[in-house]
Amino acid sequence: MIYLLSQDWANTANNHAGIKYLCNQLAYRYPDCYDSLVFPDYGGGLENNCFVKRLIHSYRKKWLHKKEELRVLDLLKNKLQPGDTLFILEYLDKEYEMFSFVQKVKKLFPDVRLFCMAHLVPAKLDRLFPNDCELHSWIEPVDVLFTLGSSLKKYLEGRGVNDTKVRTTFHYVDDYYRKNKIEISNQPPLVIAMGNQVRNIKLLRIVVDANPDVNFVICQGMADMSQYFANNKNVRLIPFVSERELYELMNNADISLNIMDDTIGSNVIVTSMAMGLAMICSDVGSIRDYCDETNAIFCENGNPKSFSDAIKVLQDVDCLSKMKQASMAKSMKYTIEDFHNFIVSI
Repeated sequence: MIYLLSQDWANTANNHAGIKYLCNQLAYRYPDCYDSLVFPDYGGGLENNCFVKRLIHSYRKKWLHKKEELRVLDLLKNKLQPGDTLFILEYLDKEYEMFSFVQKVKKLFPDVRLFCMAHLVPAKLDRLFPNDCELHSWIEPVDVLFTLGSSLKKYLEGRGVNDTKVRTTFHYVDDYYRKNKIEISNQPPLVIAMGNQVRNIKLLRIVVDANPDVNFVICQGMADMSQYFANNKNVRLIPFVSERELYELMNNADISLNIMDDTIGSNVIVTSMAMGLAMICSDVGSIRDYCDETNAIFCENGNPKSFSDAIKVLQDVDCLSKMKQASMAKSMKYTIEDFHNFIVSI
């Protein structure tokens, strides 16, 4: 049996693109193979409070998380058998750190395989683990460490992690996002920009300014980007919305614009592809694990004009249609079934 431990996040709690959903779906589809356990999210809601209240809340959620660790360990004592696998799907993050939990697991269950997955960009790992020794200490008790793209594997190997310990798989996309047909109803094409991980907002503003005749939908999540686009009449800024509303925004768009400083495997990329969007992407990180020239135009962050040129290329209806079709076709590689098949093969 493979026991899946995921971390809930309040802003994506029941979305079809999150890790929690993946774990619950694996347990539902393959009940003889998986069991899913979820750690609650104790954060959020204090962004505008004073420093002292935020500090108290930080200590409180860490205490609640440690309390939950003990509850889950007690639960696992009645479940885990020699030869089973425990798979922690959010590892190396220190907001809800799992290192002490991993140490206890290895001590209590030495005959259980321990899998972990890391999906943080290298820049964040540099901040969290400036010292290689600490990074290695977190990874040492793990039997297999998974990444959702090749760039993070290369980064970890560059920091001295044994390449035999790191395996690369890919982000899944659920059928919730799959379209049956391609439609192009916007002229010029409607461009949507999504995601909050290492986006390059300054470069996005330059591209928007350079294309006043193109309409952009920019999903800003919990952030406020109005100061960047206050003078742009061709921009619709979208605050945090439900998954259904986000689906409709993608459904009405033609191009997914991904101006990023890095990516290690993204639900924005795979859901955009499944929704039949042509891709314009910064040529960074693991993007070429997911896209190629049939469905994407790759651009250099040092050359803002390359993004404008890409938008102009995709104003050709035939080219746009072919790339949208290619995105849908390529997205079929990134299924929950494929993720399952890879995990059970290890």
